[in-house]
Amino acid sequence: MTDVDISNGTTLKKYLHVEVYEKLYHKIKSERYKEGDQLPGENQLAAEFGVSRMTLRQSLMLLSEDGIIRRVHGKGNFITSLKPRSSIGAEGIANPVHSFARVPIDDIQIDIRFEVASDYVMQLFGYTQSMVMMASDRWYRSSSRLIAFGFSFTDLAKLSEQGIDIKDGQAVKEFMDTTVYSLCPHSTTHITLSTRKEFSLTPEQMAAPSLILLSETLFTPDGKPIAQNKYYLDPAYFDFMLNARRVFGL
Repeated sequence: MTDVDISNGTTLKKYLHVEVYEKLYHKIKSERYKEGDQLPGENQLAAEFGVSRMTLRQSLMLLSEDGIIRRVHGKGNFITSLKPRSSIGAEGIANPVHSFARVPIDDIQIDIRFEVASDYVMQLFGYTQSMVMMASDRWYRSSSRLIAFGFSFTDLAKLSEQGIDIKDGQAVKEFMDTTVYSLCPHSTTHITLSTRKEFSLTPEQMAAPSLILLSETLFTPDGKPIAQNKYYLDPAYFDFMLNARRVFGL
């Protein structure tokens, strides 16, 4: 720990790993690293800053928590982004994959099928008799990496009302990915963790041992559910912001 004296005689104490964190951040900025670049190995960095690997790892963890690097087990540390974090909050109604991704989404694959609603889905949508619904899977990739997977149940009648041709995969993808959110003044989302690895038709897996699971229900202005979505996100590629405001009178 380093002591730093300020003008009024007060001594500020700074932990060694915080000092190294600041030096690493300066190194990343001054040496003009780009997104996707790999940092030197831990042994090299520890020797450069004259600290133990344990101290260095604490510093790297801070960089990871701040969204500057991502740590890939067995491979090293890579620059994620040097841009300011997004101010878009989770209180807005929008596709969370696009809202909170720290990397560009450059490929979305969709698979569409039709299924009889389960008892749970019937209860969720308020159906009193068996109904056929559209089910869709979406794979979100950045630079060929799978970083998110989405699964949705959608009310066919609502799709018809919007003039969506369910045989047109591109139209369905655009509706499920963006348009549906503009139709819904209200949504509910539950956030948990999932260890799920396999997603439908592809053997491709995300690298993280645990994924962020967002279970989201979208409601139309009349209060009826239009879609139920589950998004599985690799936490290495996402950054969430909550914009809180005080509610008076409660």
